[in-house]
Amino acid sequence: MVSPPPPSPPPRPPSRAWLARLVDIRPGEGASVAWATAYFFLLLCTNFLLKPVREALGIAGGADKLPMVWTGTLLLSLAVQPLFAALIARLPRRQFLPLVYHASVACFLCFRAAFGFAPAEWTTALGYAFYIWFSVFNLFALSVFWGFAADIFRLDQAKRLFAFISVGGTAGAVAGSALAGVLVVRVGGLNLLFVASVLLEIAVVCVHALVRRHATDSPRELVRDSEPNPTAPLAASARPKSMWRGFGYVASSPYLQGICAFTFFYTLFKTILYFQTGNLVSDAITSRDARSAYYANVDLAGNVLTLLMQLFVTGKLIRALGVTFALLTQPIVGGLACLGLGFMIWKGREIFGEGELALGLPPELLAVAIASVLFTASNYATAKPARESLYTVVERDVKYASKNFVDTFVYRAGDLIAAWSFSGLRDGLGVPLAAIALAGGPLAIVWLAVGIVLGRAQTRLARESNR
Repeated sequence: MVSPPPPSPPPRPPSRAWLARLVDIRPGEGASVAWATAYFFLLLCTNFLLKPVREALGIAGGADKLPMVWTGTLLLSLAVQPLFAALIARLPRRQFLPLVYHASVACFLCFRAAFGFAPAEWTTALGYAFYIWFSVFNLFALSVFWGFAADIFRLDQAKRLFAFISVGGTAGAVAGSALAGVLVVRVGGLNLLFVASVLLEIAVVCVHALVRRHATDSPRELVRDSEPNPTAPLAASARPKSMWRGFGYVASSPYLQGICAFTFFYTLFKTILYFQTGNLVSDAITSRDARSAYYANVDLAGNVLTLLMQLFVTGKLIRALGVTFALLTQPIVGGLACLGLGFMIWKGREIFGEGELALGLPPELLAVAIASVLFTASNYATAKPARESLYTVVERDVKYASKNFVDTFVYRAGDLIAAWSFSGLRDGLGVPLAAIALAGGPLAIVWLAVGIVLGRAQTRLARESNR
């Protein structure tokens, strides 16, 4: 007698089937993923809600002051780093994380009170102070999040879940940009500090929920000197390494030097576009809230395009065309963006007249907005995942130490070199904005060549490691 076949499992509800195509969530993980995604959503929503306000305050005294402000940001970051590291080493997560965000809310409210009650002549200086403080807050707030996520998810979970959590963060960036664009013209940019305070306090609720679900009270194991265990939680493997230890690895490896060069070119082009935007916005828009609205709309467009590409393009493109192609999208887009922007600054008003084009923007502002949107989307959706994958072919200790060096020294040094170079060309030598932008074309060719060599080296190292 033949036994009947076992009953087939019931079909998944349509909502779960749709979710399963996006992320592989296994039993017992759903609530943690939901809280972590909400937490990251709220952080990036807060960031992009206030980012346009920061940008408008940063150019209130003229875009020529931006290099000085960026230097102040670097100095404050270096000053805060030891205190931040000491708190991480001494306080349990359940105390440290809420403390960071409660203190940040207090700073938001203090800045709002200062702008409201301080003499008018202090406004520009307060704007610079907020720019510097918020830039440092953003850096450490996101670092705290990923450190916490690395504590509560194992390595195998991180590989499955972090991409989905990152998409949740991009959705938060979209929401924050959209909120800023709507609210800044209704309640004023400075009053967004109240909204940001509420969002951060809700993020603290997510932290408490995650702490209750995971026993991650002591961070001390993150600073042990024992070699990482591949089966340990991701945080134990990915603990920070000395920046100078990473320098030693970079100095002895042409491959890591190529990663440094590629990253430097990225920061160079990013900064050129940022300072072009600051100068053009400062010249064309006089109202602080109108400037905030412009930045918010550009951020919104960039974040929406990034989200769409993350959902529907990034994975397929990298699987089909490889890491090298994904890497090269950035210099191609950066070069074309600079050439297009330079041409529009040079000839845009001659061709299109003195009036406004699409979205009520003059030619040069529309051009720099498009360039910024495309460069941002190409970075976060394709080039950044490809850059991170470059580290997969080196040993674990080399990976984390060298990456720390690149992400701190190379990245920030590139920012400052580009900022002061732009200032020297623009304000010191009087080089026109159009000429500075057009110079990005030849530089992009060099950047492209670095990317080709780097991509081929990664392919070779990956093949050798599989032998």
